Amino acid sequence: MSTQSGSTEPTARPALSAEYLRALPKAEVHCHLEGCVPPGLGVRLARRYGVPLPAAAVENGRYNFSCFEDGLAIYVALSKAMRTASDFEEVTYASLMSAAEGGLRYREYSFNPQNHPDLTYSEMLRGILAGASAAQKDAGSITRVVVAINRELGGAAGLALVREVIEHPQELVVGIGLDHHELAARPSEFVAAYDLAREAGLGLAAHAGERGDPSEVAECLDLLRVDRVDHGYAVLLEPPLLSRTVASQVPFSACWTVENPPSEVAGRLRDVSDMAAAGLNICLNSDDPALIGAELDECMIDAARHLDWTIEDAEKYSLAGLDACFADAGTVERLRALFTAELERIRPLAYSESSGRP
Repeated sequence: MSTQSGSTEPTARPALSAEYLRALPKAEVHCHLEGCVPPGLGVRLARRYGVPLPAAAVENGRYNFSCFEDGLAIYVALSKAMRTASDFEEVTYASLMSAAEGGLRYREYSFNPQNHPDLTYSEMLRGILAGASAAQKDAGSITRVVVAINRELGGAAGLALVREVIEHPQELVVGIGLDHHELAARPSEFVAAYDLAREAGLGLAAHAGERGDPSEVAECLDLLRVDRVDHGYAVLLEPPLLSRTVASQVPFSACWTVENPPSEVAGRLRDVSDMAAAGLNICLNSDDPALIGAELDECMIDAARHLDWTIEDAEKYSLAGLDACFADAGTVERLRALFTAELERIRPLAYSESSGRP
């Protein structure tokens, strides 16, 4: 297209509108329930049970921390302040209703039963499912659950947790995960737990490569034989591993951070950009939306601006979470049909002048 001056340089393509990106139907598979506690609710729960929050953990209505370890300390404190099934129900419902305002249609919640010693696994699950059921009734969002092993407690504790999950089957519990501090234990310690979960037909995910170690990713693929890698940014540091994962198209549940970023988390913007450019199979997720400060719609609006998305890019990322999820085939098929129809309906909003720009 020629400019008015007669130049043959193309006119810049307009940015996708925030209105369109917010309306995108969204599915995410990497979201920690304990990182979804709204700050006001987190303060009330901590006071109710006498759980001390780290100094200055909440400022101006937002969680405040400056590094990964400080954020994890708040996460652990919030976990200790969730002590009844009703607490789990309240957190689940509140977080799902907030996310639904930004187009969330499907979410897989990870939660750490080992971080809540005052409750049984069944009691925690009862609260989560009650909150999810109410949110589905009120907002239409669908929820599934991934039970996450706290790697800091070691392989034996992880195996015991998987056994408990299998002994109390629930169709909405669809997978096993591995999280907490990557430097605390190698994935190799959890082979028995993952073998047992695989035999039970559960989906397998694991945090790896968040702290810069590509061998974490390799161990999760080779030893744990995961179906999905959570984070995985360090794969960029090892070219043979990068080539392998591009070829296999194993899903990476990457997390885009918008606000309140510690320095190592702020690096995710660069990492996720490079992962997309390399051809990795990534979906975007909010990780800990209340703790870090952005729901998935805000993450996608920011990602679209940084990565200069086209409509085709936006639609690809809208569907990517479904491709990576652990829901049954029938549920995925129904959601895909819903997403496809919704994407067609909202296309006219893509370059809406009235909505502003991302």
